[in-house]
Amino acid sequence: MKKNFMYTLLLMLCSFSIFNAQTTEDKKEISIAVTDILKGFQTKNGDIMNQYVNPTYGVGVLFKSGGDLGFVLNEDVNLNMSLGYIQKVWNIRNQSPIQFDTAFEYDLNNKKWKKEGLSVQFNSNAVNAYANKFLSQYSVKDQKIFKINSNPKNVVFVTLAENSKENAPINGFRFVMTKIDGKWFLTFIDVTEHDAE
Repeated sequence: MKKNFMYTLLLMLCSFSIFNAQTTEDKKEISIAVTDILKGFQTKNGDIMNQYVNPTYGVGVLFKSGGDLGFVLNEDVNLNMSLGYIQKVWNIRNQSPIQFDTAFEYDLNNKKWKKEGLSVQFNSNAVNAYANKFLSQYSVKDQKIFKINSNPKNVVFVTLAENSKENAPINGFRFVMTKIDGKWFLTFIDVTEHDAE
């Protein structure tokens, strides 16, 4: 009986170690990718960001216009792509360390983040939540870019929450990364905090 207990305990410890090793590896890969993506956006260097764009799925930009959710799908990140009024004043400092599994909330009324920082949320259901908010005439859930994000275990949601008086209401940067064939890719850029109207 004592022997069985020891084997069970040993098996549990080994399983836990393997799980932690995978999570540690994911954190390492994501940390590098997040740093690169933010650096690419900060320096307006699309080439840095595009090394994280999957050529099969591309990258979607989620936005709001007149209160309605919309998105455009691009083959890659082109920093000359139309982000309308946002593009002219959008700058980031990117000086915060990564905090895993911390959420930052945006105050739409005051057009600023309640707390600043850089957050990476594992097991994110963000893309499914977006898909549910589209008007019924848009069948976004059938599109490949949404389908690959349907399993939250393969999705992380990154938020760089920064408040800037001179750039308000354009503060920070949000994006989604998805694990595809064992590698993390940039799949969505989220500009939904900033309604065009």
